[in-house]
Amino acid sequence: IHDDIGGTLTAIKCELVPCMDATPRSCAFYRKKSAIVESLVDHVIDSTRRISMDLRPGILDFGIVAAVQWQAKEFSRRTGIPVHVSCEEEEISLDSDLSVAIFRIFQEILTNISKHAQATDVLVSLAEFKGEIILEVADNGCGINPQDMKKQDSFGIRGMRERCQQLKGNFNILGEPGKGTKISILIPVQEIGPLYKDKSGDVSCLESEFEVDQHSLMTINDRRKQ
Repeated sequence: IHDDIGGTLTAIKCELVPCMDATPRSCAFYRKKSAIVESLVDHVIDSTRRISMDLRPGILDFGIVAAVQWQAKEFSRRTGIPVHVSCEEEEISLDSDLSVAIFRIFQEILTNISKHAQATDVLVSLAEFKGEIILEVADNGCGINPQDMKKQDSFGIRGMRERCQQLKGNFNILGEPGKGTKISILIPVQEIGPLYKDKSGDVSCLESEFEVDQHSLMTINDRRKQ
């Protein structure tokens, strides 16, 4: 934090100081300084997000279900976009690292919705089924272009996909322009790294493919038309 964010904030201050004196400056000077500061601020935002992804939120002390419900309410309060959370279990017992990963992915999905989706409704499903945790988030927004999904840095998709892969899970995104977007993650609860070995000592990998259907998208689009 000190070396990265602290250093960048110092650089921002150095760039702003010449803009605050009484010396007359040209418009080109201020445009150049503004571009530099904007780039530095973007770097701080990215660094803060990266560092925060590795920290454990206190809300997870109440469990992943309560944490997801709380985050959904906070998102709705800030953005005015309704978020409907569905979870049949009152609580799902998960390892701390897995809880953090799922919660951070959920936060990133909501961030993307607020920035890019232009959605008016969000459906969230959280469940544990046959030893796997499943999180699905569907919105009725503007959708995502297939070409954009192929971009490595598109909407934080790469980071979410890599986090799922590290946990031997699958990350799927389904969407098309004008018809909303659905993101699904499926992660094995007991097959994550050396802490989740089976009795033989081997770490299993997720072999089954998880295909995303269009049910949630169809449902949310039907609600949109009402």
